[in-house]
Amino acid sequence: MGISDLYMGIGQKRNISHFANIVRIAKSDNQISPEEIAFLTKVSKKYNITEENFKEILKSPESVPTIAHINCIERIERLYELLIMIRADHNIQTEEVSVLRKIVIGLAFPLHEVDRIVDEAITINTDSTDVESFTKAMLKLMHLK
Repeated sequence: MGISDLYMGIGQKRNISHFANIVRIAKSDNQISPEEIAFLTKVSKKYNITEENFKEILKSPESVPTIAHINCIERIERLYELLIMIRADHNIQTEEVSVLRKIVIGLAFPLHEVDRIVDEAITINTDSTDVESFTKAMLKLMHLK
């Protein structure tokens, strides 16, 4: 990331951070499938990731730090998108789940709940569960609603 990062708002920095986390998941099994590329492209448009940033992050997602979200709902929504990436190629890899655990910690989920959150989250089918239903399930899991 270049000098333009100095002028970027925290919202866009969070979006870039989230996008880099999704790329980390995609690259964790050392290959990016066509389905994963399609999802990355969709997410990059949603979060206004420039083509230049897309390419840089794809090369080196670990160079972008994870920025935690203050709002619990935002954290859960980001977790939902990370799960979509894990499921994009219809093959959940151990490496992907390991990277997800690290990202969930970086997103400032309660440390004592991380394993339970990840274990429960990966059992939810994102093809048949929308983000609102997923959010409700995670809030209930964390005893927040």
